[in-house]
Parts: sequence; structure tokens; C-alpha cells
Amino acid sequence: MKRLIAVILSLSLILLALAGCGAAPSSSVAGSQSTEGSSSKPESAPAETVKIRAAYHPNLGPMSIPGIDAKMGYFAEEGLEVEWLKFTSGAPEIAAMASGDLQFGYIGQGALTLCAEGQADVISLSHLTNSEAILVRSSSGIESFEDMKGKKLATELGTNGEVLLNMACEKYGIDREEIEVINMPIANAIAAFIGGSVDAVVAWGPDLTNIRNNVDEELTAIVETKDFVDSVPFLGTWIANPDYVEENQDIVLRFQRALNKCYDYRASHLDETIQAAADFAAAKDIGVSYDDLNSERDQLVFFDIAEEKDWVDSGYMEELFQLQLDYMKGQDQVEDTVQVTDYVRLDLIAQALETQ
Repeated sequence: MKRLIAVILSLSLILLALAGCGAAPSSSVAGSQSTEGSSSKPESAPAETVKIRAAYHPNLGPMSIPGIDAKMGYFAEEGLEVEWLKFTSGAPEIAAMASGDLQFGYIGQGALTLCAEGQADVISLSHLTNSEAILVRSSSGIESFEDMKGKKLATELGTNGEVLLNMACEKYGIDREEIEVINMPIANAIAAFIGGSVDAVVAWGPDLTNIRNNVDEELTAIVETKDFVDSVPFLGTWIANPDYVEENQDIVLRFQRALNKCYDYRASHLDETIQAAADFAAAKDIGVSYDDLNSERDQLVFFDIAEEKDWVDSGYMEELFQLQLDYMKGQDQVEDTVQVTDYVRLDLIAQALETQ
């Protein structure tokens, strides 16, 4: 726990979606190609290239992966041809995985509840985040979260936004029913706040910059992720459908190894990573600029392969997920019998690192 606090506090001290899912993938993707994975690092890329689909979100943490892939070709090194698809929340990704339209995806904190329910397996920890906040206009008279009683707050439920809202309600003793919570896609929630039709919005990443750039008055963050560093870590993870994981472990291990290479590059080349993500966004016409992505750099905790291996070997990675699971249980979001290892594939994470 002390180590968790130190990691995220060090961060704050520095600066204190189903688009494009049409036809199903080729049979080389959907068909079962199960192996147990080799026990040593492959000498060369697999002979057969496998086509897969993977979902990212338009934020620095997840979008850095397809950006680095376009620049460095790490997934091709593992014999994977990836079609990267943009999503903005985890639930649609998990539904797409269940239907076979998607093989892998990135999710934030909110959708981990669905993983704990058995709908998806976590196959990789990407980063820790400190980028979520509840924003209000300074002129609104709302000076603290307690002042939100009877006010309108917009966010997308099932995302990090709802997690932060629930945590704030618990911390400040506010019944969520006392707040008029308006559920809408995050882009609509942001537009509603900018337009002045709601009193508050829960947003994260470059969306916070977007809001500040489009509201002509001072804003106040009445709640932020860093307010909870002593209780719940906010995690960014990569997931896959449990059946797909069991039937295609060789492909999953390849995907994990490619992710690890991206993590290693990202940790030591952050400026180049931000540029690569911005280049990817421009090529896909996503509407996220270098400045948007650069504004997130001090809101995220990245790590390299050596640190990742240490986190796995020491049990620290499992501790992070356990803290998050304990929170979900405390909110009655999952059954008390659920264990971290029911949905976090620490075994495969470790195996990918061993064959790296």
C-alpha cells in the first residue's frame, strides 16, 4: 500500500465506441489456434501472420500503443497484423468481443466491474492514471462536492467518471440520489457542460483540456483522482474475451509481448511516444492534437518491462488489482466470492514476460 501511495503521489508532485466494426475478421483471426506458448523467447517472428482487431481510446495512455506500433512495428514482430478501432468506453468493447468482432481492447477503471463479473479477462496492466476530475464553473457557487446536492452532473456511466462520482459520494457522505446525475456519452456530457446546461461534469484526459479551452471562465476541480491515492488505484488495462484467451493463448501471448515492447519504449521515449500518438490521431482524423496528448503526460504513471516484471514477481501488481476489487465489493458491484485471479490473468502476464 505504501508503495502504491508513493508511486501515485510522485506523479501528482511533478505537476500537481463501436466505430469501424463491420465484417468479421478473417478465419485466421476467429479460428482457434491454441498453444501453451513457448518457454523461451522466439528466435524470429511467427511464420503465420494473424489478423486481429484491437480497441483503443483517444487518450494518451491507450492511444500511445497504436501510435508506437505505427512507428516501431512491434506487433508485426510478433506476427500480428492489427486493425486498431476507436472506442470511448469499455462496455461496447466487451460486447464486441462476445460477438467475435473484436479480439482485444483497452479499458479504464469503470469497465473492470464487467471483468470481475466474468465478461472479460485482464491480460495486461498498461498504466496508472490520475487524470479524472469533477469540474464546475468557479462562478457557480459550488465550492465543494457537498454543494452538489440538487445540482446537475453529467458523465457516462460505466466509466471512470461513474467510479469517481461514487467514490466522492462515499467520501463526503452524499447520497447519489441527492444529485441529478445525467448519463450520456462522454462527448455529449462535455458539450452539455460547455453549453451550460449542467452544473458539473466528470471527465478525464484531453477532455479536461478541451473543456478548459472552450469555457470562457475559471473552472474548479472539486474532486480529483489524487484525492483517493490512499484507497483505490485507477488502472488502465488491456483485455480479451475469456473464451478467446483459452482458445488462442499463443496469440494472446504475442499480443502481450508486443504491448510490453510498447511499454518499454514509452517509458524511455515519452516525447517520441506523444508525437507518435499524435501522428496516429492525425492519420485517423480523430481530432486529438499533440498539445491535447501532451497535457496528459503528468497525469499517468508509465513503467518499463523491468518494473513490470518486478511488480509481478513481488505481488505488487496483484495488490493493485486487489485494492480495486475490494472497492468494487464495498460498493456491492461484484460478489464477495470473486478473486483477482478469476479475471486477471497474472499467469499469462508472467509467462509473456518470461518469454520476452
